[in-house]
Amino acid sequence: MVAIQDIIAEQPQEVAYAAEEIASKQLIQLRLMELLKRIGADVSYQIDSCTVDGLHQLKQIVESGGGKLHLHVDLSDGSHHGFGL
Repeated sequence: MVAIQDIIAEQPQEVAYAAEEIASKQLIQLRLMELLKRIGADVSYQIDSCTVDGLHQLKQIVESGGGKLHLHVDLSDGSHHGFGL
């Protein structure tokens, strides 16, 4: 079986970059959905694509400076939830 990284590596640079950007945004959306589920938010809530795009852009800015971006939520019940973007 061929790994996704191998397929991407065989593609032109522009295609590989676009695929990585799409995958990164989808991963952000999935993690946000998991976070909402963990904190008991309404499962029908839809995460706006502008939110995902903004977080992705912020992630790129932070990473370009050598940092890492994390989203962390502290709830009033004392529980803590979060993930790295």
